[in-house]
Amino acid sequence: FAFRRVTSIMFRVFRRVALGGVGAAAVAAAAVQVSSAEEKEEGLRMGIFAPPGGGKGTVCSKLVKDYGLVQVSTGDLLRENLKNKTPLGMKAKEYMNRGDLVPADLIHEIVGNALKSDEIKAKGFILDGVCRSKANSEYIVSEGLTPDLCLILDVSEECVQERLGGRVIDPVTKDSYHLKYIPPPPEIADRCIKRKDDYPEAITKRFNLFHENLKEVLSVFPPSTIKKIKGEGHPDEVYTRVVKKVDETLAHKKMEALFDQGADPKKMMSALKALSWVLTRGG
Repeated sequence: FAFRRVTSIMFRVFRRVALGGVGAAAVAAAAVQVSSAEEKEEGLRMGIFAPPGGGKGTVCSKLVKDYGLVQVSTGDLLRENLKNKTPLGMKAKEYMNRGDLVPADLIHEIVGNALKSDEIKAKGFILDGVCRSKANSEYIVSEGLTPDLCLILDVSEECVQERLGGRVIDPVTKDSYHLKYIPPPPEIADRCIKRKDDYPEAITKRFNLFHENLKEVLSVFPPSTIKKIKGEGHPDEVYTRVVKKVDETLAHKKMEALFDQGADPKKMMSALKALSWVLTRGG
């Protein structure tokens, strides 16, 4: 990821040149300014979508580590508000104590408060399971939080059946294992159990429900933000595909920021030539 850091620096040089000048002196001056101070930029807004067993958790954990994004899930936010006894958390607790579902409006308010925090706006976020209905997506858009990237991990039912069908849990330690990939130790194998949701019929039902719902959930977002990648294969291969889409989106987001700041297309082309000189000088 050192290359990503160099690219980020070069982009900021490019921006200064495109907005201010195109000569070698301007490039040099921009390079000095960029190297001495970081510029504030709003982080990437991203949503991730995959069927049960689609690998969202693995991808999200890597994105959080490599890009500094904040993983946002409705369940985690609700638990955090309950733990911290926030006014919204206490209101949600009243419904839960009665055995009622927490209303969508209240869930939306909890999510909105989190996404609008200065920290998350600066770092960027991944919506993980936040948009489960069209109403959820409409709320995100209405609050000006439309994702820059809606990434779909495309995984076949056969693959999901293999991933989830082999999953077992130790009822004593609550540790998860997989009969094929991560088998439980022999001494506890007999006591491991399978969740009701991990039997073939239940997996098929959950898989179909996800796809029936997905089109409606995504219908609210701009088509240009929706990208699909193959979610099967070794985790490293899948993540490489994810990184490509994320980096492309970040580059596009930065270029849009240039135009928003009044960059002239002709200056931008000249700036690219000037940056080429910077990259190749001295050798």
